[in-house]
Amino acid sequence: MFSSAVARDRSSEEMHFPERESSPEDLRQQLVVQNTFLDLSGGVSAMERFTQLRRVRSDPTLAVESEGDGETEEAPASEVPEIVERLASLASEEQEAHVPEPRGRTTVCLRNVPNNYTRQMFVELLEKQGLSGHFDFLYLPCDFHRHANLGYAFINLVNEAGVLKFWDIFHGFTAWTLPTAKVGQVSFSGPHQGLRAHIDRYRNSPVMHKSVPEEYKPLLFKSGTPQPFPPPTRKVKRPAPAKRR
Repeated sequence: MFSSAVARDRSSEEMHFPERESSPEDLRQQLVVQNTFLDLSGGVSAMERFTQLRRVRSDPTLAVESEGDGETEEAPASEVPEIVERLASLASEEQEAHVPEPRGRTTVCLRNVPNNYTRQMFVELLEKQGLSGHFDFLYLPCDFHRHANLGYAFINLVNEAGVLKFWDIFHGFTAWTLPTAKVGQVSFSGPHQGLRAHIDRYRNSPVMHKSVPEEYKPLLFKSGTPQPFPPPTRKVKRPAPAKRR
C-alpha cells in the first residue's frame, strides 16, 4: 500500500523524516529460491534468512530475489504460508539461544513494523500480546506527509523481566494484525537507554511541536494508562517542511 521508501531509516528532525536512534544495520543477505527449494546455505542463519521474507505485493505474489542476476522470481501467494511456516520453525529454534542479557538496559527497538500500523494499532498490539503495564514509553516514528510509520519503534520496558518478555514475543514475530510477510526483529536501543533519557531526548524535539498531530508523538504510560508528556524546557522548533524532489 505504501512505498517501500517510507521504511527507510533517516537521521533528521525534519517533519517528513523524524529523528531515529541507532539500531542494527539492515541485513543484506537474500533468500534464494532454487529449483522450488529454499537455499539456506552460505553461512547465513535461518533467522537472518527469515527476516528477508517480508515483501508482499498486491497482485498478490511475493517477490523473492534470485541469486546472481538480481532478477526476481514470483512465488505464488498460495506458497507463501508454507514458506513462512517452514522458516518460522527454523527461526524460532535459533532465537531461543539469542536472547541477550539486559544488563540494566530496558529500551528496545523493534524493526520491520508494517508501515501502515498507526500508533494506536501498535499500542493495541502490545496490549493484545499481554504487555500492558510492562512498558512506560513508546515511540513509532512516522513520515508525516505519507501518513505511514518508518518501520521501527522504540519501547522502554519497566524492568528487565519485561525486556525478556518483549524479546520472546517480538523477535521473529509474524502475527501482525495486517497481512504482511514482515518478521519482527528486536535489538537494544542506543545511545539512549531508559525512561528518563527518552523523556529528555524528546521533550524538546520538533516532534513535540503543537503543529505535529498527536498520533505522531511519543507516548508515556504508567501501569498501562497513558500519561501526559512533561513540558519542554525550551522553545520547541517547528519541524522543517518536506523537501521538494
